[in-house]
Amino acid sequence: MASIEVEIRGKIEDFDKVLGEFRKKAKFIREKKRISFIYFRNEVVKDVKEIKEEKVDLRARITDRKAELIMKYGDWGGSDSRREISLPIEIENFEEAIDFLRFLGWDRGVVIPTETFVFDYEGVEFALVKNSHFKYFEAEEIVDNQKKVESVNKHLLTICREFNLKPFKEEEFIHQINTLNNIKENQFDFSKQSFSLFRKMFKEYF
Repeated sequence: MASIEVEIRGKIEDFDKVLGEFRKKAKFIREKKRISFIYFRNEVVKDVKEIKEEKVDLRARITDRKAELIMKYGDWGGSDSRREISLPIEIENFEEAIDFLRFLGWDRGVVIPTETFVFDYEGVEFALVKNSHFKYFEAEEIVDNQKKVESVNKHLLTICREFNLKPFKEEEFIHQINTLNNIKENQFDFSKQSFSLFRKMFKEYF
């Protein structure tokens, strides 16, 4: 059965305040630490508006020492609904997965470490995410039918308003993505760099 991820994202101005509100009102699920290698088909573009028609969002990531290849497929933005496919891999084989993608021509992108607090509120999964550059939220529900997307999206917006969370406007979302992608130390190019460099740099995730 196909899984469609309906998701809304937005910036968090006061992370500790929002986290406190969720601890009071929502069910805490878990805290997770993740390292994500986010791929670009050819090169890391300065402005992602150049690749707005790209439907493939390909990632290799490790979350609390559990590794997987992830592909999200569909139109993307501050709010979106995309097919998500997850292929779990053994963490010991993570470097082989990186090579697998490299041999297929996927070798460039950005690497982002994050810390995330996950909550459940009225059946909606909220992820409060922070990295060293900015803080944001993701509100999502998984549906199995495209016909359900619109009603679920309205539900997500209603709950966001309850917590005074503002979804990204499209230009805001593009700006945040571009800010992260254009930080040189966040970028990788496995056609020139060794993965072992990143393994050492982010050894706490492996």
